[in-house]
Order: sequence, then C-alpha cells, then structure tokens
Amino acid sequence: MKYKARDYAEALVQIISEKGDNLNEKKTIQGFLKLLERQSDLKKAKEILGLAKILLVKKSGNKTVALHTARKLSASQKNLLSKFIKKGDLIEEKITPELIAGIKIVIDNEEQLDETLLRKINNLINKNI
Repeated sequence: MKYKARDYAEALVQIISEKGDNLNEKKTIQGFLKLLERQSDLKKAKEILGLAKILLVKKSGNKTVALHTARKLSASQKNLLSKFIKKGDLIEEKITPELIAGIKIVIDNEEQLDETLLRKINNLINKNI
C-alpha cells in the first residue's frame, strides 16, 4: 500500500516529538529514509521532509513565512518585516525575478499578501479585457 507524503510527514513528526533529543532525531530520520527506500518512496523524501518541517513548526505554536521578492531583501527591509515575525517562526526567502518588484508574503501556505508589480500589471491587463 502506498502512503501519501503528508501521512509519512505526520508519522515522522510524531516519532520525533516522542523521542525528544537531537541525537536520536538523526538516527530516527536515517531509519525513516531507509523505510522510504524499502517502500520505494525515496523520491518523495524532499517533499516529506519539507512537510514535516512545517508540521513541527506549527506544533510548536509558530508559523512558516515565505517571503517572495524579485531581489534579495536589504537589512532595513528585513528589519521592517521583523515586526510581523516572532522568534521560532520558520522564514523562507525566495527570490523570484518574475515578480519585477514588491513582495509577496505567504503564511503557513494559506494567508497571503501580494504587493508585487507583477500582480498589479496582471490586474490592469485583466480589467481591460
């Protein structure tokens, strides 16, 4: 029976949460990767580990924040954003040149603020059609 990536991720988070120490965490993940190999699901490993990371962050009461920008954020821009981000949050900065300018913020893969020039251009084009 094949399992979904989310099922594997939830199982991994549960195991890691029960163990509680970093030494066993490495062994647990290595064992988990061997399990994926035996199940012929090793190709899902990156997706599973990414989901597990997000689930662990949520479980600790924090959030994942993805910052999409056309260029690398400056120190002053990061400082402005730090007001919305608390310690323990998982921050991912993604540089996406297609955005042209501005920022897109995605929280827990759900909430979103899109203040990019690309979105504004697309809105103008769609209004004129």
